[in-house]
Amino acid sequence: MRRAGLVLLLLLGACERPGDPASAAPPKAPAVAAPVNPDPGVRTYRCDDGRSVQAGYPDRDTAVVDVDGHAYTLKAQAAASGVRYVGFGLQWWTKGMDEARLSRLKDGETVASEAGVVCRTGPEVPVQPPSPGAPGGLADDRTPLAEGTIAPTSAQGAAQVVQSYYALLEAGRRAEAWRLWSEGSPDRAANAAAFAHQFDRYADYHAQVGAPGAIEGAAGSLYVEVPVVIYGRRTSGGELHQSGKVTLRRVNDVPGSTPDQRRWRIHRIELKG
Repeated sequence: MRRAGLVLLLLLGACERPGDPASAAPPKAPAVAAPVNPDPGVRTYRCDDGRSVQAGYPDRDTAVVDVDGHAYTLKAQAAASGVRYVGFGLQWWTKGMDEARLSRLKDGETVASEAGVVCRTGPEVPVQPPSPGAPGGLADDRTPLAEGTIAPTSAQGAAQVVQSYYALLEAGRRAEAWRLWSEGSPDRAANAAAFAHQFDRYADYHAQVGAPGAIEGAAGSLYVEVPVVIYGRRTSGGELHQSGKVTLRRVNDVPGSTPDQRRWRIHRIELKG
């Protein structure tokens, strides 16, 4: 529901008692209408389950809460602390104005027995990836990174392509990222626009890139796998956590192959989470 739909204002009308026309005072300019209630303070809350909830407070005893596209007018009830609003099978329990808990009331309940979900306003806390060695994180590999020049055709060169790919996505340069896919890949988007559209669902998108595996050959091509961990935030507000691997491919160093064919390109990305 739009923010304006939650703002409830009542306008005061003014009237004058007619008097003796001969002694009547000059008419005054009409007073500017003012809201009976204070600023309802419409706020947008991000909930831990990824939902976005708007709530307005037209008076001290009322909360108009927009949940899943439906607005509910809830009334304040007794609470040990904070303000607890109830109605339409919902409970909206505020703690101050920047934190609330949304719960469902079961049949016959006046106070929700379920814990519900916490919703908060204010800036979102940046999403962090799992620590190395933790479930969903990269391997806890303490081997020092190789120094010096990295050959583009090496496994480290493949990992650099993956790093460039996710750096471009993070910077919003999706068309350039799309061009790092192999033209022969069955998973490659049909065009740059279709590829870019896949990332419209994310408000924030980051990646950690791990150490590449060994190069393997098959049917005149070389392949290498690079582990990745994806983290960020969806446009819905929910956190994004995925892990998996990027498989890169290039043509073997055989007579007749072109420099472009011998460059590492993304062949497949497999993620879960």
